[in-house]
Amino acid sequence: MNRRAILGSLGALLFSAGAAIGVGRLAAKKPTGAGPRIVSLTPAITETLLAIGGSRHLVAVSNYCQLPANLKLPRVGSSLTPSYEAIAGLRPSLILSDDSAGAKQSELRALSRCEVLPWLTLTQVVQSTRRLGKLVERSQAADALALALETRLSRVPSPDAPRVLLLLSYDPDRPAELWFIRQNSLHGAALAAAGARNAVSHDVPGLPRLSVEELLKLDPDQVLILQPPGATLEHKRKMLAAFSALSPLRAVKENAIGIVNGTQSVGPSILELVDALASMLQRMTQPRPVGGIVE
Repeated sequence: MNRRAILGSLGALLFSAGAAIGVGRLAAKKPTGAGPRIVSLTPAITETLLAIGGSRHLVAVSNYCQLPANLKLPRVGSSLTPSYEAIAGLRPSLILSDDSAGAKQSELRALSRCEVLPWLTLTQVVQSTRRLGKLVERSQAADALALALETRLSRVPSPDAPRVLLLLSYDPDRPAELWFIRQNSLHGAALAAAGARNAVSHDVPGLPRLSVEELLKLDPDQVLILQPPGATLEHKRKMLAAFSALSPLRAVKENAIGIVNGTQSVGPSILELVDALASMLQRMTQPRPVGGIVE
């Protein structure tokens, strides 16, 4: 073989090798399957993504996301405290976060495209659910879920509905710390959809916390407490007993205190909370044993 032929063959070989390397690099940056490689750093967004059938796009989730037993994924911190090295090592093409104060959005954008989905009010959740569907090409499922959320959570209680204080939690060892559900929140919409008026009838921009003095002044018709995760029957009875010590309250006098077995999530399972709240409100109209209702 002459010199020109050898050089030609060598050039072709180098071109082929370079092309192969280039393809390899592209493959490393982009998954073989269709659609994005997603890291979700917000539990409600992860829950919604699973609900609309987008689980195959997930490559990692936050430390606080709830996953079905058959889905095992790396945990990479949260939107407030992301594990940058772990996220970078997964080479995601899309990072999902809500717009919580303190979320590390600019830092996450240095790793990959970061989509911020507001997730506080009903309007925001509906819009973000639709947006999420477009991102993973599941618009039909996302639009159906968004419509269900909007329809169910837009219901307005009657003017004579009971005034209910819905507490996010209640620690009997710290009775002065009363964290309540704001009217201008998704859980506030769930309470209204269940048929109750929020005892705190104005929008609260800051931390939703009441002092005991403010609670006594508010004097709601009923008090409902969201059941803490993993709460035992003994713990629930302890909560009710501690709250019942606030004897001046109308809800205590009328034995109208209950514990609701419902989600604290602002994902699609919020619809199940509406049913749980509606059931409890119905039970409140019936004769009850001393000590309140324990679900």
